Amino acid sequence: MSGAIVSISLLWIVTITLISVWAASVRAHTKRLEQLDVRVHVNGIRGKSTVTRLVAAVLREGGYVTVAKTTGSAARVIGPLGEESPITRLGAATINEQIDIVKEHVQPGVEGLVIECMAVRPIYQEYSQD
Repeated sequence: MSGAIVSISLLWIVTITLISVWAASVRAHTKRLEQLDVRVHVNGIRGKSTVTRLVAAVLREGGYVTVAKTTGSAARVIGPLGEESPITRLGAATINEQIDIVKEHVQPGVEGLVIECMAVRPIYQEYSQD
């Protein structure tokens, strides 16, 4: 009986810890997004990477410190000065990659983010957009 109580207690501790870490992560992500003056989410069938690059260039030309991200076979992050760096993946691409990009590249001073939608299903597109 006491072994079961210990197991249940441990399960509750792990569950509460995971929920706390997740909640802190969501708050941090939301705070990063709220610091941005401009957010553009590029969606569609063809030409998303090109549109992402063009919109980011227009924002930079307009004086916004802007970061962009393209997807596809040659996924790239385009930094505030227009410099490109490849995105290396350990596995298949997922929309959670967008959260990692925001975490790594939306730092204080960044005013704009242009991000190409990589979600396929409508529910994930909505999640990615918001």
